[in-house]
Amino acid sequence: MIDDRYHPPILKILWTILLCGLAIYTVFFIIESIILINYPYQISYGEGFILNQAVIISQGQSIYQDITNYPYLVGNYPPVYSFLCALFVKIFGVSFAPGRFISFIAVILSGFLIYVILKKNRRSQKGSFKESIVISALFFLASPYIFYAYPLYRVDALALLFSLAGLYFVFKFENRKSVYLSIPFFILALYTKQSFIAAPIASLIYLTFKNIKRGIIYFIFLSLVYVSIFLLLNNLTGGQYYLHNFTYNANAFSILFAIRMCVSALQIHAILFTFAFAYIIHVIIRKKLSLFAIYLIITALVAISIGKIGSGINYFGELVACSCIILGIFLNEIEFTNKESKNILIVTGLLLQLILFAHMPYLTGHTPTNTDLKNAEKISLEIINTPGSILSEDGGLLVVNRRQILFQPFVFTQLVRQNLWDQGKFVADITEKRFSLIILTFNINYEIDKERLTEEMAEAIRRSYYSEEKIGDYYIYRPSQ
Repeated sequence: MIDDRYHPPILKILWTILLCGLAIYTVFFIIESIILINYPYQISYGEGFILNQAVIISQGQSIYQDITNYPYLVGNYPPVYSFLCALFVKIFGVSFAPGRFISFIAVILSGFLIYVILKKNRRSQKGSFKESIVISALFFLASPYIFYAYPLYRVDALALLFSLAGLYFVFKFENRKSVYLSIPFFILALYTKQSFIAAPIASLIYLTFKNIKRGIIYFIFLSLVYVSIFLLLNNLTGGQYYLHNFTYNANAFSILFAIRMCVSALQIHAILFTFAFAYIIHVIIRKKLSLFAIYLIITALVAISIGKIGSGINYFGELVACSCIILGIFLNEIEFTNKESKNILIVTGLLLQLILFAHMPYLTGHTPTNTDLKNAEKISLEIINTPGSILSEDGGLLVVNRRQILFQPFVFTQLVRQNLWDQGKFVADITEKRFSLIILTFNINYEIDKERLTEEMAEAIRRSYYSEEKIGDYYIYRPSQ
């Protein structure tokens, strides 16, 4: 409860409203996650291909194969998440539920780590902002980017959990040898998603400034473990691990797309980011060394990589987590000012941030409905009753119906544009009607999603296939007679 000794009446009212609002958001997050976990079909593009990777690993095969022959698939990410999900495929069969549950638990534990980090950071257990650590952790769960994008069959939530766990050990044991316990967590993060470099880099910079000898030793250990695992994986896959994770993953960069996504993030998280970066200025002015200030700067720089074609709002998740940590540090810092007007202004700002979150969900995600379920079931019947090879933009529709995924549209369209893959054989196969069914999310006769198909692929479909029907968001194409 709020302590009356430190709160004037208006501040107590505002603070209670904020806590209640965040508690409601947390309940909504849990309900939303349960809905996502129980939905049996793909929700976000890419989920189906990652589930397929788990299936491949469960069968004892490598997800990093040569791409000159079918199936044309790329393992975009390191293997930790897919390997973990493969264990559940072995036990429970092919389903999105276990992987989404892993992501949900990872989000909850990430919020708990934010709480634990801030609890250790507190200078006092008294003060007008005693609840700041709870507020900051709950703001993480309330973010639309976390709310909609992280409890999915994707690698991001688990990678973030490992990154925050590593940061916790650096923060807790920065002056002790136990700080090296953070290295395994950073390695797990990097081998869950290769772009989660901010936490280990920030820790390395911070430790080097604190103690240059320890920083050098830390760098050697971290590099040695990472490189050893990389060389092992690359050797076991005949060099394919490097190609899949780096060469085939280096999509074109769009400055306009990056600007648009960053502007959207600044609109949704305006006040949260303002508080976070205000603290950075405060740190710089006072010439303080702060692990989380360094972390915020690097996560902000990494977030700009959202300009890579195909990126989504999940790229902002780590920045949101770091901003919530710094929000807690900021609230803890100002609790000693004893300026009621300033405290009221801050809590009012946080309430406005919560309102911003409430009005921006349409920018961030889609909760599957009963209509979506019925449409997916109808398409599944088409897939089950259609013999032969099938192409689908929605890889999940194929893998949950035990059909082989032969082609990854977005990835290989990008590879064609980068001259890293010859589409000739594939286009010829479409022209020759090798595929008995093609499922797309757009009408090939009126529009082309140039991120998903090349002009040549689209033209081959137009010539050799006809649109039989539209089911929900999907267009069904069959070979022309």
